[in-house]
Amino acid sequence: MIHKSHTRKDIVELIETFEFPIEDYQDLTKNYLFKLFWEYVVTLETFQGNDEFPNLDHLKDYLQKPNQNRLKINEREKYISIAKQIIFYVNNGCILSYTNYLSEDELCKDVKKICNYCNLPTCLRAVTLLNKSRKFDTEFEPILTGKVKVLLRKKEEERLMKMNNFKWRDKDQNGGRPFLVIFD
Repeated sequence: MIHKSHTRKDIVELIETFEFPIEDYQDLTKNYLFKLFWEYVVTLETFQGNDEFPNLDHLKDYLQKPNQNRLKINEREKYISIAKQIIFYVNNGCILSYTNYLSEDELCKDVKKICNYCNLPTCLRAVTLLNKSRKFDTEFEPILTGKVKVLLRKKEEERLMKMNNFKWRDKDQNGGRPFLVIFD
């Protein structure tokens, strides 16, 4: 049976990723979707896995155990609060006297703590801003899940596509004028 900590969205993503033939899964309730999905997974004979779930046993094991990617609301708020303090620190010129931190070691400890939760946008922003400030010799590495990495990559590609609309026209195409450079 699927553990209750998994969300409906998690199951829908699995159905779409592996293209399981479950009809109208978007319209089903969570409990009914869980029941149908589990029955389908149990009856599967062949399974084409990916990096995250190489075989059917890994998928079943993942579904039966509590979802490790979910944070409790209290924990989430705690990490967001720490990230906001770090953002405040960076935005005020990296001066410790404006913050609640007593030393840079304490600040580094908090930054390393939130690096593990960079799936939260505020935490990612705090780590990125601190790295850009060049205040510390070491660069803090944000830890992201594969799904978030893909979303960030797509977002960056869309931004670059909007930015790089460069058109070049020569004298013949521009009605006798030498050239025209357009940035849209």
